[in-house]
Amino acid sequence: MIFDTHSHLQFDDYDNIENELKTMKELGVKYSTLIGSDFESTQDALKIAKKHPEFFVVAGISHPIEAPLIDDLKKEILKVEKQIEENRKYVVWIWEVWLDYFHLNQEKAEEEKEIQKKVFIENITLAKKFSLTLIIHIRDAWDDAYEILSSSDFDNNIVIHCYTWNPEIAKKFLNLSDKVYIWFSGIVTFKNAKDVQDTVPEIPLERILVETDAPYLAPTPYRWKLNTSGYTKYVLDKIKELRVEAPELVENTIFENSLRFYWINN
Repeated sequence: MIFDTHSHLQFDDYDNIENELKTMKELGVKYSTLIGSDFESTQDALKIAKKHPEFFVVAGISHPIEAPLIDDLKKEILKVEKQIEENRKYVVWIWEVWLDYFHLNQEKAEEEKEIQKKVFIENITLAKKFSLTLIIHIRDAWDDAYEILSSSDFDNNIVIHCYTWNPEIAKKFLNLSDKVYIWFSGIVTFKNAKDVQDTVPEIPLERILVETDAPYLAPTPYRWKLNTSGYTKYVLDKIKELRVEAPELVENTIFENSLRFYWINN
């Protein structure tokens, strides 16, 4: 069985969730989590999860690119806290806590970095309050992310989302705690993703999860097309190819990793 640990099937890209469920079933994907990028998209995810037990939901404060636009961070935090409290049975994590320096306004780069770091820390605090797992999205900000995480006392599960770097960086973050995991997306199937492919066999199988990030990052053979949770199968197939363990053991272990990561009883 397969668990797509990160998707956005509540986005407008998908006009019929039943079609996505059909593809999931055909390709052996049992569960998918719906990642909200803000309060409103989390609400959309909750509507789907309340109808279909195949889905779980995340919650969070703000997309990092939008963080500098928040007028009242405290107000946003309180709104999300209320959202989680009212829907706790469906919410299994705090969404992507970002440090993404790729899109910084270079005229205000340092200011925007500080705002992102503040929201990053607030999300960690929110995850602690509700004993939720934490997703970390890092782009061009590995040192700052590591410094914040290593100096925090966060002791729940953490995952590095959509891993794109080399084995050494992965091992550095894994050494923070035995509750840190690495997520591999469709990128691992790309021909030019050598660093990512080199990372797969170098880390413990018990610390690997798979994701689609749908509608983005469709794996080979669907690259550049609309991604969907069912395509997690192709990510997992590549992981099996790169590991030395028996394919069945790889699949079963990663599925169990996913349940353990979210504290889900299958």
